[in-house]
Amino acid sequence: MPLIYRERFDIGPESPQIMVGAHVFHQASYPPLRHRGILMCGVSEGRDFFEIERIDAPLHALVFCLSGHGEIFTPDGSTLPFSAGQLAFMPQGVHSGHRRTGDAPMQHVWLLLYHHQRWIHLNQDRPSVTHSDDGPALLDAVTQFHRETQRFNQGDTQNLVVPALDFLNLVIERTIQPLRPPLGWAEQLQQLFAHVQQNLNQDWSNAALAEELHITTTHLHRLCAQHLGTSPSKVVFKMKMDQAKEHLMHGLSVSLAAKHAGYQEIASFSRRFRQHFGFNPSQASVHSVLNLAANKH
Repeated sequence: MPLIYRERFDIGPESPQIMVGAHVFHQASYPPLRHRGILMCGVSEGRDFFEIERIDAPLHALVFCLSGHGEIFTPDGSTLPFSAGQLAFMPQGVHSGHRRTGDAPMQHVWLLLYHHQRWIHLNQDRPSVTHSDDGPALLDAVTQFHRETQRFNQGDTQNLVVPALDFLNLVIERTIQPLRPPLGWAEQLQQLFAHVQQNLNQDWSNAALAEELHITTTHLHRLCAQHLGTSPSKVVFKMKMDQAKEHLMHGLSVSLAAKHAGYQEIASFSRRFRQHFGFNPSQASVHSVLNLAANKH
């Protein structure tokens, strides 16, 4: 995802901040954040002037107010006030910003989320403000994650950055639940397998698929049988075979097609491919030509 966009910071010297980012130039930094769909997270306390504006950023910005008052603003002059116990949300691609208002310090926890499949339910066309009781929990989670990331960056092998990030993600999921529109299971399965289609190189075990929906593997099997008429592993298998066939039709070698499909042994890949399509991988280009000729007639 390109990260070229306009951003304006107007933050006074008396406003302390801590943050963790996904890139090595961030202080502190932890690159695995990007695999969770997170660019940056941090805690800020606006004690003097504090204003941030993002123009067409490919990022979702969330601000959880812990004390004081602030507001979201947009280019047309409209504002949405928020205060302690509220979540201010600015969706990706929307020109907006937030700033401190009033005299009291505005302490807030903030997150910048990639335009990522994980956050597809956050795609909206306007900012919003909602109530949230999870600000203190998120403050604890981000602070702990920052502390452990610093130890990681310093080479401390006793760091707990991985469990700290896992805990942070759990708190994020719970906190943004009010922003999630109600979706039926059919729609959630559709979104899940659309994400799988774009990331077929990953290991999509049944456990990994179930984790994406925060359900058990048994529940996942039941839902796939009900809405898709097949098992989750068969859905993924068909996707991989279809992708392998397309690769072969475009001239990729059998060994590379097998590797992209997640097979270490060509013989095993060839056997499964033949069982699925009825012909060998090496014959894929021939069958594509025959099918094209048949369609013309």
